[in-house]
Amino acid sequence: MADREHRTVFVTVGTTCFDALVMAVDSPEVKKALLQKGYSNLLIQMGRGTYVPLKVSGDATLQVDHFTFSPSIADNMRTASLVISHAG
Repeated sequence: MADREHRTVFVTVGTTCFDALVMAVDSPEVKKALLQKGYSNLLIQMGRGTYVPLKVSGDATLQVDHFTFSPSIADNMRTASLVISHAG
């Protein structure tokens, strides 16, 4: 589990296109809620989607990054404090 100072939310859509999920977690409301819950980082694996998330939150306190694909996301999942995934 990740330490308290570096709490990461990892969002993954796999190889699909799920822009609705990526857009939802990129919203100011969700970012604010994550900050309020003590998360410091948001990492989004966006798959084949065309929506590109913003790399900063509104107040720049939540570190946001994204990527399309990776040979393995096992490390991302293992080190995340919370995993949000497309499960269908």
